Amino acid sequence: MASKTLLIIGSGPGISRSVATLFASRRYKNVGLVARRAESLAAEQAALQQAVGADVKVGIYIVDITDSEALAQALDQADDELGKPETVFFNAARVIPSAFFDHDIKEIEYDLKITVSALYLVAQRYIPHLVSLAKSGEPGTKPALLVTNSALPFHPIPQLFALSLTKAAQRNLVQSLNLTYAPEGVHIGIINVAGPVSPDDAVRNPNNIAAKTWEWFEEGGKEFEVVI
Repeated sequence: MASKTLLIIGSGPGISRSVATLFASRRYKNVGLVARRAESLAAEQAALQQAVGADVKVGIYIVDITDSEALAQALDQADDELGKPETVFFNAARVIPSAFFDHDIKEIEYDLKITVSALYLVAQRYIPHLVSLAKSGEPGTKPALLVTNSALPFHPIPQLFALSLTKAAQRNLVQSLNLTYAPEGVHIGIINVAGPVSPDDAVRNPNNIAAKTWEWFEEGGKEFEVVI
């Protein structure tokens, strides 16, 4: 049986690092980290390798995910080196202030490419594979597409209106994917981090978010989302 692979889109310190560390320590022997900055990715690779040891293979893939062609090429490389993922964790977003009506529409379009278009490309590429895994009958298989989101789709913040609307669009996409492919056996859902993330927060700290995400993942898709 091939080693299981976890693919993280939007690698970085915080939630992604904690999820990568916990999931790799408990299940995955191959982890692919995707992000835009080489220096940041190298730091994430080193931190993860130190946390989980040499038994886990950690690959890094430097790409601006708003470039669809470049993203596809990076994912080709990850698939070749690590194998297609059993679980995809999508945590890419850009958090910047946006004010009516000074915020340039090109910035909104750029955010939609990060939050929605790149996610669609990832889903288009991997969900058929995840469905095949679900139908393979292999014991213990847990194909999943997990996406971090927030309370903004329900409670938009005018000073962050661009992020609010892109998160709402992302949630809609994930719900549609869930309605279509959860009946096929794929765990597709939202990690709803309903407030600011801080290492000092008793609930919304990266390690607790990772722990709650793991518990929800282990349940295998009984609920569309976990709220933290």
